[in-house]
Amino acid sequence: MKSIEAPQKTNLYETDYILWIEEQVKALSEHNEKALDWYNLKEEINSLGKEQNNAIHSLLKQIIIHRLKLNYTNKKLSRNHWINEIDDFQDEIERRLTKTLLNKINLETEYERAKRKVLRLYNVKLPDVCPYTFEELMRRFPYSTTH
Repeated sequence: MKSIEAPQKTNLYETDYILWIEEQVKALSEHNEKALDWYNLKEEINSLGKEQNNAIHSLLKQIIIHRLKLNYTNKKLSRNHWINEIDDFQDEIERRLTKTLLNKINLETEYERAKRKVLRLYNVKLPDVCPYTFEELMRRFPYSTTH
Protein backbone atom coordinates (compact mmCIF):
# COMPACT_ATOMS: atom_id res chain seq x y z
CA MET A 1 0.00 0.00 0.00
CA LYS A 2 2.90 2.41 0.70
CA SER A 3 4.17 2.04 -2.86
CA ILE A 4 0.76 3.22 -4.12
CA GLU A 5 0.65 6.22 -1.74
CA ALA A 6 4.18 7.45 -2.43
CA PRO A 7 3.64 8.14 -6.15
CA GLN A 8 0.44 10.04 -5.36
CA LYS A 9 2.32 12.29 -2.94
CA THR A 10 5.11 12.79 -5.43
CA ASN A 11 2.57 13.47 -8.15
CA LEU A 12 0.85 16.12 -6.01
CA TYR A 13 4.25 17.64 -5.25
CA GLU A 14 4.91 17.90 -8.98
CA THR A 15 1.43 19.00 -10.08
CA ASP A 16 0.13 21.28 -7.30
CA TYR A 17 2.96 22.43 -5.09
CA ILE A 18 0.79 24.73 -2.94
CA LEU A 19 -1.73 21.98 -2.21
CA TRP A 20 1.18 19.65 -1.42
CA ILE A 21 2.51 22.20 1.10
CA GLU A 22 -0.92 22.60 2.70
CA GLU A 23 -1.29 18.84 3.05
CA GLN A 24 2.20 18.48 4.51
CA VAL A 25 1.55 21.26 7.04
CA LYS A 26 -1.73 19.59 8.02
CA ALA A 27 -0.04 16.20 8.38
CA LEU A 28 2.72 17.73 10.52
CA SER A 29 0.18 19.57 12.69
CA GLU A 30 -1.74 16.35 13.24
CA HIS A 31 1.45 14.28 13.76
CA ASN A 32 0.25 12.09 10.90
CA GLU A 33 3.54 10.52 9.84
CA LYS A 34 1.92 8.24 7.26
CA ALA A 35 0.60 11.23 5.32
CA LEU A 36 4.01 12.89 5.10
CA ASP A 37 5.97 12.89 1.86
CA TRP A 38 9.31 12.27 3.55
CA TYR A 39 11.47 12.31 0.45
CA ASN A 40 10.23 15.66 -0.86
CA LEU A 41 10.08 17.17 2.64
CA LYS A 42 13.76 16.36 3.11
CA GLU A 43 14.58 17.86 -0.28
CA GLU A 44 12.57 21.01 0.46
CA ILE A 45 14.14 21.56 3.88
CA ASN A 46 17.61 21.09 2.43
CA SER A 47 16.76 23.48 -0.39
CA LEU A 48 15.51 26.13 2.05
CA GLY A 49 18.83 26.14 3.86
CA LYS A 50 20.76 26.47 0.62
CA GLU A 51 18.48 29.28 -0.58
CA GLN A 52 19.04 31.29 2.59
CA ASN A 53 22.80 30.81 2.37
CA ASN A 54 22.81 31.77 -1.31
CA ALA A 55 20.66 34.83 -0.61
CA ILE A 56 23.04 36.10 2.08
CA HIS A 57 26.05 35.59 -0.18
CA SER A 58 24.33 37.29 -3.11
CA LEU A 59 23.43 40.30 -0.97
CA LEU A 60 26.99 40.50 0.36
CA LYS A 61 28.30 40.42 -3.20
CA GLN A 62 26.03 43.35 -4.06
CA ILE A 63 27.24 45.32 -1.04
CA ILE A 64 30.86 44.64 -2.00
CA ILE A 65 30.20 45.75 -5.59
CA HIS A 66 28.66 49.00 -4.40
CA ARG A 67 31.39 49.60 -1.80
CA LEU A 68 34.06 49.06 -4.45
CA LYS A 69 32.30 51.53 -6.72
CA LEU A 70 32.15 54.05 -3.88
CA ASN A 71 35.77 53.56 -2.85
CA TYR A 72 37.54 53.00 -6.16
CA THR A 73 35.67 54.98 -8.82
CA ASN A 74 35.12 58.71 -9.19
CA LYS A 75 31.42 58.51 -10.09
CA LYS A 76 30.22 61.12 -7.59
CA LEU A 77 26.74 61.44 -9.13
CA SER A 78 25.93 57.80 -8.36
CA ARG A 79 27.16 57.92 -4.76
CA ASN A 80 23.79 58.42 -3.04
CA HIS A 81 22.16 55.78 -5.23
CA TRP A 82 24.83 53.23 -4.30
CA ILE A 83 24.56 54.10 -0.61
CA ASN A 84 20.78 53.67 -0.71
CA GLU A 85 21.14 50.30 -2.40
CA ILE A 86 23.72 49.20 0.18
CA ASP A 87 21.26 50.19 2.89
CA ASP A 88 18.55 48.03 1.28
CA PHE A 89 20.93 45.07 0.99
CA GLN A 90 21.95 45.49 4.65
CA ASP A 91 18.28 45.51 5.70
CA GLU A 92 17.69 42.26 3.85
CA ILE A 93 20.76 40.60 5.37
CA GLU A 94 19.72 41.69 8.86
CA ARG A 95 16.27 40.23 8.24
CA ARG A 96 17.64 36.85 7.12
CA LEU A 97 20.90 36.39 9.02
CA THR A 98 21.21 33.71 11.69
CA LYS A 99 24.25 32.63 13.70
CA THR A 100 24.56 29.52 11.54
CA LEU A 101 24.47 31.53 8.31
CA LEU A 102 26.97 34.01 9.75
CA ASN A 103 29.39 31.13 10.31
CA LYS A 104 29.03 30.05 6.66
CA ILE A 105 29.94 33.43 5.14
CA ASN A 106 32.85 33.36 2.73
CA LEU A 107 33.75 36.97 1.92
CA GLU A 108 36.70 36.08 -0.30
CA THR A 109 34.50 34.14 -2.73
CA GLU A 110 31.99 36.96 -2.95
CA TYR A 111 34.79 39.51 -3.23
CA GLU A 112 36.22 37.70 -6.26
CA ARG A 113 32.79 37.69 -7.90
CA ALA A 114 32.21 41.35 -7.07
CA LYS A 115 35.67 42.35 -8.23
CA ARG A 116 35.10 40.64 -11.58
CA LYS A 117 31.89 42.62 -12.05
CA VAL A 118 33.43 45.98 -11.11
CA LEU A 119 36.45 45.40 -13.34
CA ARG A 120 34.12 44.74 -16.28
CA LEU A 121 32.49 48.13 -15.69
CA TYR A 122 35.41 50.33 -14.65
CA ASN A 123 39.08 50.63 -15.44
CA VAL A 124 40.27 50.64 -11.82
CA LYS A 125 42.88 48.87 -9.72
CA LEU A 126 41.31 46.80 -6.95
CA PRO A 127 42.93 44.99 -4.01
CA ASP A 128 43.79 41.31 -4.41
CA VAL A 129 41.94 40.39 -1.22
CA CYS A 130 38.68 41.70 0.17
CA PRO A 131 39.38 45.08 1.81
CA TYR A 132 36.28 44.80 4.02
CA THR A 133 35.30 42.74 7.02
CA PHE A 134 31.73 41.57 7.44
CA GLU A 135 31.27 44.19 10.15
CA GLU A 136 32.49 46.94 7.82
CA LEU A 137 30.12 45.79 5.09
CA MET A 138 27.22 45.94 7.54
CA ARG A 139 28.16 49.34 8.99
CA ARG A 140 25.55 51.95 8.06
CA PHE A 141 26.45 55.13 6.24
CA PRO A 142 25.56 58.44 7.90
CA TYR A 143 22.23 59.86 6.75
CA SER A 144 23.69 63.09 5.44
CA THR A 145 25.95 61.93 2.62
CA THR A 146 25.53 64.92 0.32
CA HIS A 147 26.85 67.64 2.64
